[in-house]
Amino acid sequence: MAVSTGYHLTFDVDWAPDWSVQETLEILAESGASATFFVTHASPTIGMIAAAGHEIGIHPNFQRASTQGTDPVRIVGNLLELVPDARVMRTHGLIQGSLLLSEVLRAFPQICYDLSLLTYRFAHSGWFNWRLRDAGMQRINYVWEDDFAFEDVEHDWAEYRPISSVDVLDFHPIHISLNSRTGEKYERMKDMLGNRPLTSLAVGEAENLRGRMPGTADYLRAVLASTGKALSFEELTCV
Repeated sequence: MAVSTGYHLTFDVDWAPDWSVQETLEILAESGASATFFVTHASPTIGMIAAAGHEIGIHPNFQRASTQGTDPVRIVGNLLELVPDARVMRTHGLIQGSLLLSEVLRAFPQICYDLSLLTYRFAHSGWFNWRLRDAGMQRINYVWEDDFAFEDVEHDWAEYRPISSVDVLDFHPIHISLNSRTGEKYERMKDMLGNRPLTSLAVGEAENLRGRMPGTADYLRAVLASTGKALSFEELTCV
């Protein structure tokens, strides 16, 4: 077992319906833990996240046909209109590249932190300086993500065991609401929605899809109930 100095919780909003983000906020409020939310779209929950004292970053989708904009600079610029003070990002789908990152950072030097490097269950984590020409930022790898754990037959959804010296963990509000332990219920939900966006999913529509066996919500609660220290983003930048 790793000797851990604590953990930091992150949440990729990924166009989750507002009620799902609110459920995640309620779980965090029960323990008083501080987290980072990476937002994808305009929503009243952005104000709720800020009011609860959490860090708010951006979650740019650089894939083709992105609804956030037509090119990387416009995509990030549009997200920063929603969260003008954002200083941290994680790219949707973990899409990244030296030239892409350099282009974005030259346009928006306020983005000085990045959490787009997943090293699933890797026992070492830490910050490092990334720089290309006149653009740079601090990056840290994160060591766990809920949808990667769906494929991990050894993952225990009922118990949290530290992975690295400081665990940066990534959850998705919709998987917390569905209490997912595989991708099966999420795929059923998408089939049910058809051409409707995920943001339109009503809480009543999700009730029959909520998992009863230990899953993502249970694992989040296990992390929060552990003896590890819940680090704020400010504390994470100092490790």
